[in-house]
Amino acid sequence: MKITTLFNKPKVIGLVADVNQGKSNLIYYMIDELRKGECSIWAYGLRKKVKDVRKINSVAKLEKIKNSIIFIDEMMSLFDLDNRKIKKDIEETIRMVNHHNNVLVLCGLGENFKKFLSGKLNVIIYKQVTFADLISGSTVKSRAVEYSDVEKGSKILALEIDEAMVYDSIEEEYTTIKIPFMKEYDTKAENVPIFVPQNVENKKGDVK
Repeated sequence: MKITTLFNKPKVIGLVADVNQGKSNLIYYMIDELRKGECSIWAYGLRKKVKDVRKINSVAKLEKIKNSIIFIDEMMSLFDLDNRKIKKDIEETIRMVNHHNNVLVLCGLGENFKKFLSGKLNVIIYKQVTFADLISGSTVKSRAVEYSDVEKGSKILALEIDEAMVYDSIEEEYTTIKIPFMKEYDTKAENVPIFVPQNVENKKGDVK
């Protein structure tokens, strides 16, 4: 499937992944593909600046956006999902965003997708996930556990780093797609090594 077909009408998409499993790379890939067409793109939480993508810095701003595609990365820093008292506020925000003719992409770890939030998703995109980290009783966990193919183990949905699996709730279908490495958006490329071994001389005096 072509990834841009997911953005054909207003909906809520969830992107769920374990740590260091290519979630950010997939976000930048989707944005890069969408920029080849005509659309308005907004984002919260991206570490790299992307041309033509406007920045969101508050829930108030999010609620004003119309006719756009919106990416929310690190959603725990925008929504206090652990505060049950504001659950209704979050639900109203998501409903308003959808009512304003937007596609909303919520990105996070398995533990971020609480049951009430999972129930709002029309599409779920999985990178590699550990089942124990998913919320019991949530749609995100149920659909992952129900899936049956070679990628599914007893503990994890073992997708390769360049793969993602898309679940469409309307069609009730699972589709695996390939995701290229977006080198220009690699936020870890400039990280210095944490440990560098010293040179060791062998018996001949050569440096290894």
